[in-house]
Amino acid sequence: MHLFKKNGKDPKTSRTKGWRPLVLAALAGAALAIVLVAAFSNFQTAQPSSAASTTIKNSLSDISELSTEEYSFANVGKYTEDDLKVLGISIPFTGSSFVATYEGTVKAGISDIEAADVAVDDSTKTVTVTLPDVEILSCSIDPSTIEVYDQTFNPINQIQVSDVSNFLSSEEDKEEEEAKTNGTLDKARTHAEKIVKSVVSSILSGISRDGYAVKVSWTTSGTDTSADAA
Repeated sequence: MHLFKKNGKDPKTSRTKGWRPLVLAALAGAALAIVLVAAFSNFQTAQPSSAASTTIKNSLSDISELSTEEYSFANVGKYTEDDLKVLGISIPFTGSSFVATYEGTVKAGISDIEAADVAVDDSTKTVTVTLPDVEILSCSIDPSTIEVYDQTFNPINQIQVSDVSNFLSSEEDKEEEEAKTNGTLDKARTHAEKIVKSVVSSILSGISRDGYAVKVSWTTSGTDTSADAA
């Protein structure tokens, strides 16, 4: 059984990765802005700060996920299964293997933006948004990019669909860890702060709470991680 069509080209021999700006982050910011504009339009300056906080927080429930960073990868992986054994003795030339190249993406951001907490302090003219920490939202290999080389065609020990599935799952786990090592979560956190601060600041300036500072903090650290925003 041949699960792959053998490719005559040489496999890629080096890993290439890159950071690229996310259109998704801009779209997420726009979506967040629409939701918050609707929320802020429902209250006036005279409304108590607690009510204002509740209104903003409730509006966030319309956004289920905020993806703010994408990490692209391209790599080479090898699958190998040892020779079959009979009575503890390996049977020569009964192993199976293949080499595959692939590309994919890792996305990171806030999985549950509804869990955010909002506090409005009119005495200090400060809005503090406490966000759940960022995490890896998805890691996937694009099936259309997979190319296989040096596949064994052993009638005794054929490569199964489950072998390929397990191999790709293992490679995705490796790429997810590599993305973390290369700062994906830090970048996602920074972008999330910028989006939230920018959106909330622009809305505040249009609903008679002009001049309020916006701060962003994270539930995991319990400390403010960003500067004031006028």
